[in-house]
Amino acid sequence: MVKCSFCSAQAVYVNRVSGLAYCRRHFIEYFERKARKAIRKYHMLSPGDKVVVGVSGGKDSMALLHLLLKIKKKIPRLEVVAVLVDEGIKGYREKTIPNLVKYAKKQGVKYLIASFRDYVGATLDEIVERGSEYKLPYMPCSYCGVFRRYVLNTVARELGARIIATAHNMDDVVQTYIMNLVNNSWDRVVSLAPVRESSEEYIVKRIKPFYEIPEKETALYSLLNNLIQPEFIQCPYVKYNVRFTIRKLLNELEENHPGSKYGLLRSLLELIEMGRKHKIIEKKYTRCIICGNPASQAICRACLFRAQLNLLRESEKALLRESIEKHPELHRLLSKMNTP
Repeated sequence: MVKCSFCSAQAVYVNRVSGLAYCRRHFIEYFERKARKAIRKYHMLSPGDKVVVGVSGGKDSMALLHLLLKIKKKIPRLEVVAVLVDEGIKGYREKTIPNLVKYAKKQGVKYLIASFRDYVGATLDEIVERGSEYKLPYMPCSYCGVFRRYVLNTVARELGARIIATAHNMDDVVQTYIMNLVNNSWDRVVSLAPVRESSEEYIVKRIKPFYEIPEKETALYSLLNNLIQPEFIQCPYVKYNVRFTIRKLLNELEENHPGSKYGLLRSLLELIEMGRKHKIIEKKYTRCIICGNPASQAICRACLFRAQLNLLRESEKALLRESIEKHPELHRLLSKMNTP
């Protein structure tokens, strides 16, 4: 039996990089100290901030909500609102929603459930089916990621929140880093910073407090705090995503060479700093002509998808037709659309 490196209690976790072992109490202290350090280091939160926490009901997001409620006690006038985006994946999301609802009622946390059905116009299951019928070249995870960001941005603006906190951990960040390298998407690589913000009022600041924390630690923190049940719930669409393959490769690399993920994260941070310092790739945003959310072109990716899927409301279709005359580049974007 492994003993805690800081007391005589039984260890629940051993950090293979540092070699230190932690009992339940010392692990929770260690975890929260790392998260608080990241929040201070990257200037994520300030007194008076209103924060929307993206919560799925899973291990990472429940850990983030629990942590921010603890931090809330020490940051004056910090307001926390949990927002769960219900994609409408049959047999999946309904299993995690109760985790948030039960926790929020117990802790007295303000929460909101925002569905794809209400904000996008269809569930993800319906979107995938419709995309296949229209022969669109997108995978389920492409729709899901874009629409989840769209819903969170829209809800945050409706609530008057200036910050969106997401539970992306170190594993998520490193996986995305490798995916973008594979696709030669350098603009996306340099945008993988722990904080993304802008002086533009329509761009909501995004923070990742778990940026430097591995997934296994967020999972253990959730279990030790009884935030989730010890069961594995996986999205049925994950098998279509290249992330699934990269995740397995990185986990194998980390198992054989402890510290590999930390090394990749450090290289990412250096690339981000180089990109900012030398302005190698400076991504500019404008306001989507349809929804008002940030966009790298006249129409944001979410509204482009909605147009291709014929999910725009009539008023939005009219606005789009008027805008085509003002933005010639829209002809190229809309060339394969099924919507007039």
